[in-house]
Amino acid sequence: MGVHLDRARAHFGRDGNGLLEGGRYALVHTRSLEFDDLRPYVQGDDVRDIDWKASARSGQVLIKRFVTEKHHKIMVVADAGRNMTAAAPSGELKGDVAANVIGAMGLITLRRSDEIGMVFGDARGSVDVRLRRGETHVEHMLHRFHHHVGTGPASSHVLTQLDWVARHQRRPLLIVVVSDEPDVDDRLDGALTRLTARHDVMWAMVSDTPAIGSEEDDGFDVADGRFVFGGAALGQGVVDAYRRAEGQRRERLSEFMVGHGIPHTVIGGSAAIRTRLIAMTEVYARAG
Repeated sequence: MGVHLDRARAHFGRDGNGLLEGGRYALVHTRSLEFDDLRPYVQGDDVRDIDWKASARSGQVLIKRFVTEKHHKIMVVADAGRNMTAAAPSGELKGDVAANVIGAMGLITLRRSDEIGMVFGDARGSVDVRLRRGETHVEHMLHRFHHHVGTGPASSHVLTQLDWVARHQRRPLLIVVVSDEPDVDDRLDGALTRLTARHDVMWAMVSDTPAIGSEEDDGFDVADGRFVFGGAALGQGVVDAYRRAEGQRRERLSEFMVGHGIPHTVIGGSAAIRTRLIAMTEVYARAG
């Protein structure tokens, strides 16, 4: 594998068969009735697929595996703007966490030979990486994303990328959005209404380091360069009010996504990618 995919796999997990099988079946909800073989049960599998007789004979829970009717066409929609140059709660750059999320999605597709593409960019516009299969293609996607984030991107505006997909992608796709946590407003509502009418959508959000969570350090906003006071300068009352407001904002955002039928997750660092993506795809599988 290439350097970017190797990095994603290191965070996504080395338990290749178990983890990728679970992710694979979480992402697939269209299959034929043609039996293929048996495999051990993985958390998130449909219990209706358990072969009870074979499980009793073997002493472990076994799942019937069926031949899939078709491969998925997965389109990653990624924010590659200035917001990705900020720090995540883990201390990593948000762009590095986002790249590892994209790489994890690519790893899931490799076992099934799914097609995967990407639309990424910033407020200036979008770059379209066409749907293709294979490890070399996924590595190329990740290289282009890293290069864009690392070479002075414009301000983030993921609606630009969502609008591009809504205008240009007419075939039904599984769309996986990778960005920071968006602001809920009428424009986002309209964009998701258009997208979910034609496509399945999931959203993986890379969270920010809390703006005033530090007791001592001041900082700045990468979006506009404005100075941000740390907790010591503002006082505990302001910090507490900020934390309450952040909790309410995230609750509103989650309710908004649920209202649009969009499985979603918030990821604070690369170490959480495996568990958060599996949880998100399980919601998608149940919805299907």
